[in-house]
Amino acid sequence: GGPPPPMSLWKSAVAAAARAAPGAEFVVFSGDFTRHGQDKMPDPYANVTTIISGTARALVEEFDRLEPNQFILGALGNDDSPKNYELNITDGEVNPWLGHIGASLRDASAMSQDREDAYSIGGFFETEVGGIRVISIDTVMYSTRHTPMEPVPADPFGQFAWLHGRLEASLREKRRVWIVGHIPPGTETFGYTPLWRPQYLEAYLEIVQDPELGNVVAAQLFGHVHADEIRFLPNAPSGAGPVLLTGAVSPIFHSNPSFRLVEYDLLTGNLLNVKVFYAVMPSSGDALDWQFGYDMRGAYPSLGSSIDKSGGLTNAAIGEFVSSLEQSWASDGRAWSTYAEWYKTRYANDLQCVSDPAEKGPDGLSEATKRRYFGKYLCGLTISTPEGFDKCAGEYSLSVVVLPEYSQFATSGLFYREARMRHWSSVATVEEQVRLDKACSHMAKEA
Repeated sequence: GGPPPPMSLWKSAVAAAARAAPGAEFVVFSGDFTRHGQDKMPDPYANVTTIISGTARALVEEFDRLEPNQFILGALGNDDSPKNYELNITDGEVNPWLGHIGASLRDASAMSQDREDAYSIGGFFETEVGGIRVISIDTVMYSTRHTPMEPVPADPFGQFAWLHGRLEASLREKRRVWIVGHIPPGTETFGYTPLWRPQYLEAYLEIVQDPELGNVVAAQLFGHVHADEIRFLPNAPSGAGPVLLTGAVSPIFHSNPSFRLVEYDLLTGNLLNVKVFYAVMPSSGDALDWQFGYDMRGAYPSLGSSIDKSGGLTNAAIGEFVSSLEQSWASDGRAWSTYAEWYKTRYANDLQCVSDPAEKGPDGLSEATKRRYFGKYLCGLTISTPEGFDKCAGEYSLSVVVLPEYSQFATSGLFYREARMRHWSSVATVEEQVRLDKACSHMAKEA
């Protein structure tokens, strides 16, 4: 719950980003321009349009030295239409909503005319910027919550075929690419619900884990989950880049606002470092104090060593890091405590509640319960089908989780809160569930 973030918060974040990166090669925005509950606005069609345009204009005004093609905008979030997760699937023609949004972004000087022409068909495009090739994909239609629910084509908008073709071309041309989207593939780790429909997840993984095409992808950058996280592709080739999920500017889902500065190699497209900047939400109307938070190289020496050894951050290095988190968690080590601290950008969260397995106050969780939660969280870091996740999570569960039906809840927040409690019921004992808000005091504040 909570009020939507005002435009003043967005403008503050953009101004801070411009100060932090005065020489930025380009700007990426991974979607959800609009507040949650957009269908409750007086005129959702007009209101969402105005917000998307205003959000884009704020970026253009602060990064005024950049050209329209240097703004990677257009990966629409689930809130970027008149109704949550809504996008009508059209076939090879201009999509009314995407064409409308493309025109709005062009009018805001955040999209070139030639990009708008391609974008209007299916919400995806390819561009050459900052020495690398960036592919922006549409993900809303892959969501388990996409509306309308029917039809369910094998390849909505023909995007999978297009993506496969563009990666093949990049392979021939010996170019590396970044893939940018809103909803990441796999499982979210608040309520542990699947994000994509299984058939779409499998089709995507077949492309990005291809032995040849996978090496072309230097990075995959997503948003949506309001958390600073990593993901691991279990069957990607050795040269594949990382999958990174960025935190949110909006604090609506219990996090402090943040943005990222990504450093990369101009020749290879490899990521060299990720720096996170954040602000603590003030209790009054005071201005936000944006500051440097952490960077991957400094916070995680093992990742820094992998970057030096491989010439950039790789999916393989992320896999090794995920494995190392288990040892760090068991020994109350710095890597895990740092990761948990920044999961919600220095905002109290469930990961911190299960840190330090040996610590147990009168209302605390047992070491066994903390281990079950931690193990299940690691399962969520590997991108897999719902069946794959359930098989992994089953090793850490006391009971089978039956996920709630989204249609039974008035808001997304209520749905995810119920899913979260069902997740907790699978790892905590009955006695612990009763006192969960005491063992994890941040839960009482969220209620």
